[in-house]
Order: sequence, then structure tokens, then C-alpha cells
Amino acid sequence: MNDTIVEVPVALGTAGHVDHGKTELVRALTGVDTDRLSEEKRRGITIELGFAPLVLPDGRVVSIVDVPGHERFIRQMTAGAAGIDAVIFVVAADEGVMQQTREHLEILELLGIRDGIIVLTKADLVDEDTLSLARAEVEELVKGTFLEGKSIVAVSAVKGLHLDELVREIETLVNRIPPRSASGSLFMPIDRAFPISGFGTVVTGTIYEGTVSLGDAVELMPKEIRAKVRSLQVHGRPVRRAQAGQRAAINLAGISIDKVNRGDVLCGVGLLRSTECVDVSLKLLASAPISLRHWQRVRLHVGTSDLLARVSLLSKVEIHPGDETFAQLLLEDDVAVKIGQRFVIRSYSPLRTIGGGVILFPYGKRPKGKVGRLKTLQFLEQLKADTSIEGRVLAIVESLKSVRLEELAILAQEDGEKITSVGEKLQRKGKLYFFGEGGGLFLSISAFDQLEDELKQIMEDFHGENPHLRGISLEETAARLSFKLGANLLRAIVKEMQGRGGITIESDDKLRLAKFSPSVDENLQKICDQIISFCLGRGFQLPTVGELAERVGAKEEKLTEALEMLKEGGALQFVGGEFVLVRQIEEEFVRLLRGLEEITISSVRDSTNASRKYLLPLLEYMDAKGITRRAGNKRILLKNQKLN
Repeated sequence: MNDTIVEVPVALGTAGHVDHGKTELVRALTGVDTDRLSEEKRRGITIELGFAPLVLPDGRVVSIVDVPGHERFIRQMTAGAAGIDAVIFVVAADEGVMQQTREHLEILELLGIRDGIIVLTKADLVDEDTLSLARAEVEELVKGTFLEGKSIVAVSAVKGLHLDELVREIETLVNRIPPRSASGSLFMPIDRAFPISGFGTVVTGTIYEGTVSLGDAVELMPKEIRAKVRSLQVHGRPVRRAQAGQRAAINLAGISIDKVNRGDVLCGVGLLRSTECVDVSLKLLASAPISLRHWQRVRLHVGTSDLLARVSLLSKVEIHPGDETFAQLLLEDDVAVKIGQRFVIRSYSPLRTIGGGVILFPYGKRPKGKVGRLKTLQFLEQLKADTSIEGRVLAIVESLKSVRLEELAILAQEDGEKITSVGEKLQRKGKLYFFGEGGGLFLSISAFDQLEDELKQIMEDFHGENPHLRGISLEETAARLSFKLGANLLRAIVKEMQGRGGITIESDDKLRLAKFSPSVDENLQKICDQIISFCLGRGFQLPTVGELAERVGAKEEKLTEALEMLKEGGALQFVGGEFVLVRQIEEEFVRLLRGLEEITISSVRDSTNASRKYLLPLLEYMDAKGITRRAGNKRILLKNQKLN
């Protein structure tokens, strides 16, 4: 035995019929009596989950979860088995395969357990022929399951028979278990919660995903209560960090014991939302006694939760034993679950395991009508066909058409940085469009095409209304869109569309159809010439729009068109809210400022013979453009500033 003790993130679970020696076997292997309740000791059966550390010959320590075998405690068995990596499947040699032996194996299959070993206990109570019969019966039972071909070890926990061989087999089993991912946010279904005087609330569970460290902020779901990790233990020893695959006891600050229940989930802050509708792939066991009907009430076991639910079949009225289909589980209480999490369902009455499956999308919505059901089925088929994070993101985006980065991170149950990386990768592959501006937006290919069509229609309408203008402003375009977008995000989208040839965005953010060019009638051009001529004649005594109207004598509508066209072309600007400044006068004013030794109202007035009424808005305009900067009663001419 190696003297160096190393905790490894592996959880093994027992399974098997009541009174087949699971707890006695765990005690013989670990020295720990996992029956901690007085009723368990009095009745000689396991009622609640038990936990013990097993030290392997090489010094590694793994967790063992001891589950109840009695049919009345299948709820506890399912809660314990849901978090394990592999099973120690126990069958008593003197009794052989029993009802709960079969049901436990079915539950393990439904929960996706894929490895384990088989232990024939109480081998000291039978002769060789009986032991051989028991072995043959077990081999027949596990045919076609994940336990087919796995090691079978006959032991006596009471007499210590072949325990060394069993430990070596367990060590081999642990060696071939792939490590769980320690990356990402914490996800730990809670199986126990209790107070400790002077410390507060302690919760325990098997960490399914991620890590947790001292001082971490965590969230209790589905209650949405935030807390802080005060201390951590793994197998009774204080640690600074625990990770996926380990049994952890977590002392929480900021939450009282009456707020915590088995079935709650401890997770990273903001990782999950509570839900009452879960989209699933559901399989009815071949051994189920009857078919499962649409809207049938069942008991749902997921993580450490035990909930009542209705089964909404999406494509059938009922499914028969052995069938698999897509469905929604409508829960009678909120729950917090993960994509890809396994579950078990039992009939409401009588209680019997009838099926289970995998959660495809935790945040389902009841579809409306046949079209809605078909869309939901397509979405679930896509999620099931590609379970990668790329497949998940693509399926959600194609289902919703458009979704913000923050919302997608919640729906896909990944952090924003990961979703951003996935979005960029999928865009490079031409699968969707991702824009990082304005908080981030994902668009499906079809949504992008529809948005482009809408933008083209907006521009076509604008060109028809304003044939004299080069294009519509970004701000006005955003206001006309049915899809609400900020200016920065819309600019990025239009620039992407520009490469497709239908839309052009100018340097001043004017948008137009690529084929469009403005047309000016002779009368409008004449009005423009009159405006420029009058403004030049006024010099630095800037005219108002009202004065222009009197001078030009054009109708208000035509004057407005002419002013818009000149402003769009950069020929003039509006200053101080009422004055009109043409570009030639602006350039002359800048040259004048550069020739002054000191820029003040007085020095500028002396050089222009214009009154303060005109000069003050002119100077404030120069400040706004960054040509000058005010310093007390003076202004400083900034270097290298050019007129736009």
C-alpha cells in the first residue's frame, strides 16, 4: 500500500436488491458504516444514501456512494446513482437475481452509466454449484447491457474472502474511467443539507461539472438564492478546491438551512434558470407493463430531485414498451437542470420504473398547433443529432432566428466567452452570423436574409421619397426597422451585407441601395445655388433658415429638400440651432483663427466685423468639432485638426 494519499475525482456507486450485502461490502472495503440512521441500524437495511472513501493500493482515494436496495427507496437510489461514474453491481450468491436487481440495472442504463464490475456477495454461504448458478444467472441478466463482459468477483464481506481481488478489480476499473471535465461553472445537485453549530449551513453532493473553491460566489437553484463558500471538505478533510467527480461538503455563508432541500442545485452564479417545461428524448422500457399515454402523470427523478410531472408527447398519442420519442415534461414544481442530464420516470401509481432519457433543452415552451409541434420536433432532432457546443448553439440560433449573446449563454448553459468563440467559429464556417458589437447578436442565415430584405425595402422607400438625397441615415434606418438594433450593431450588420452587393454604406453612415444614385431636378438645383450665394454674401453674419426662406422665395417643402441635400453633401451645417453655415465660410473662419495670436470673442469680432450674436455659436461649433478648445475666456487652436 502506498503511503501517499491522493484524492481522485471518481465516484463509484453500489446497486442491487435489498439485503444483498451492499452496505456490509462497503464497510469491509472502507471501514466505514454508511448506515448512519438509527432506523437503518434497527431494521438492518439502508434507507438513505451513504458515503465512504475507498483507499486503493496505490494511495488514490475514490468515493463510494451506497444506495438503498428496497423498492420503497428507489427515489434515494436514483438520487445516488445519478452522480456516479461506474457501479459496483451487487448480487447475493444465496438468492441470485431479484426484482430490485433488475430494476436497479434498468435505472443504471437509463442514467447512462457505462462501466462497472459485478460482485457476488455472501459467497461463504453457498457451495460451488450454487455459486456457478448465480454467476450464470447474472451473466444472462446483463447480456446486452453495459455490464456484459465485465469482471465478476465472488466475495464474502464477513469473512474477507477475495476482497483483495475485488480491490484490484476496482483499481483497474478506476484506471479506465475517463476524467470528468473540471472546466466551466459548478453544477452540484444537493443530496444532504444540515446545520453545524457555529458554522451554519452545510450541503453535500457529487460535483457533476466544474469546480468550487473557497470564497466562491454560488447560487442555490431553483430558489435563486446567492451564497458564499465559507469552507470545503472532501471525505472529511478540508480542501481549498473540489472538482467534478468528487464528493464535497460545502459550508455556505448567507443562506439558512430552512431554505435548502434535497433536489436543489448548487451552481455558478447566473449559470442556470429555473424551469417548469423540459424538452427531452424519452424511452419507455421494454419491460414497462403498459404503454405511456400523452399527458400521463409520472414521477420524475433527475439529479437528486423527485418531482411530479405530466408527459406531453409531441408526435404521438401514446408510446409502447421499447419505444423512444421526443416529449416535453411539464413539471408541477420548478427545477434546475443541465443540458444532457439523464433522468428516470416512474409510474405515478403503482410506483414502478417505466422509462427515462436525456434532457435536450431545459427551457421548453409549449408549442401551439401542428406547425409549432413540427418546429419543436425539428429543434429537438437537431439537438440530439449534434450534442457538441457548436451543434447546441447552432440549433438554438436557428430555432430563435435571432438571439443576444447574453441570452444565448443562458440558454446554451455556457459562459459568454465560450459562446463568443463558438459564434466566431460557426460564422467562419458559414453556419450563422455573429456580431460582437452592441453586446453581441447571433442571427441565423434565414434571419440575416430577412433583415437584408427589410433594409432594402426601407432604402427603396426612402429613395422614392427623397430622390435628391444620397441615402438614409443609420439612425433613421434603425428607427424604421421592425427589429430593434443600436447604431453600432446595425453598422456592423450593414457592412457585412455590403459584401453581397445589394447595399452600400458611406463613410458618413448614409445607407443606400448599391444601384441608386441621387437625381436633382433643375428647379431644386437653382434653389441650392441661391442658398449658397446668399450665405456667401452674408459672410460671417450667418443667415437663419427664416431669412433664407424670405430671400429664396421657395416653398417650404422645396427649401427643406434643398437644405437636406446640401447638408448631406457636406456643403452646409446648422449652427447654434438656427444659423446656416456653408463650407466656404467655415473654411475661411478656420483660416482666420489660425492667423490670430490670441483667440477671444473680442479678437475674432475685430477681425470679422461680426457681432457676438454670430460669433458665439460659430466658436462653440469649432469647439464641438475639435478645431478649438476653450480655456477660460480664450480658445486654443488644436494642431492637426482638419475639416470633415
